[in-house]
Amino acid sequence: FAVFYVPFLATFVSLLLTADDGPWRVLTFIILTVVSDTGAYAVGWRFGKHKLAPRISPGKTREGLLGAVGFAMAAGALCMEFLVDGGAWWQGLLLGLAVAASATLGDLGESMIKRDLGIKDMGTLLPGHGGIVDRFDSLFFTIPVTYWLLVLVL
Repeated sequence: FAVFYVPFLATFVSLLLTADDGPWRVLTFIILTVVSDTGAYAVGWRFGKHKLAPRISPGKTREGLLGAVGFAMAAGALCMEFLVDGGAWWQGLLLGLAVAASATLGDLGESMIKRDLGIKDMGTLLPGHGGIVDRFDSLFFTIPVTYWLLVLVL
């Protein structure tokens, strides 16, 4: 699983880079994922009252998910309009929605793996952050979603 998980999902970065504006597409996927995670944290911390999946990840809230979607859709509209060749703002809204969903599912999936293994963190390299995999779980799940959506809409 470990051999498949990271390398397979990460290969989509090279696929994103094959386009003429490949570096901008990679930057777009990174920006959208980070903005989604940040929006989820900020809105969830400030307004979060309703748990999203308490048995899997007790800190995640429905309000945080809405924050992730809103922030990612706004960032997606801007990125598609100004960074991706031939992109339109409305395509960025779709991309932002998909990224917010995949980033959240990636984070929840990684939390399920940790629960199944009976561990709190995936490593000790980044104390308080759950390990390296916790920092990249949403990025890994977002890469193929971004790639395929850009292929479909452009």
